Amino acid sequence: MSTVTARYPVATTGGELARRTAGGVLVGIVAALAVSGILTAVGLNLGASGAQSPFGAIPIVMSTVVAGVGAAVAYAAMVRFTDRPVRNFSILSAAVFVVMLVPVFAVAPALGLTAVGQGALVLIHVAVAVPLVAFVAGAVRL
Repeated sequence: MSTVTARYPVATTGGELARRTAGGVLVGIVAALAVSGILTAVGLNLGASGAQSPFGAIPIVMSTVVAGVGAAVAYAAMVRFTDRPVRNFSILSAAVFVVMLVPVFAVAPALGLTAVGQGALVLIHVAVAVPLVAFVAGAVRL
């Protein structure tokens, strides 16, 4: 019989998972706001402005917090129901990331986003997803 050793430590308590998630959300918010700020400073035509703009601080912060809660719940489920939670969480995260890009390309043009705006949304998604998954999975330790 062989044993499986994890490369990254599994969060064993709710407090540890909450700290990891909070770190990932914080870094994700800073990264996404930095991307948005750079895009605004450069003056690219993203196509959306005003209340409908997904590039504002409030939509970025709120969607990142919701993503963090979802990631924590998904990770907790993986720990509870699977033998290899980090691997399964990483696979699930990649699948969710791909699904989250569908509205960027299917719905965003109808809202007036340009192709540059769609690319910017993909960059913001990456800026949130990478640190969030890294922190929650335990690849980054606090």
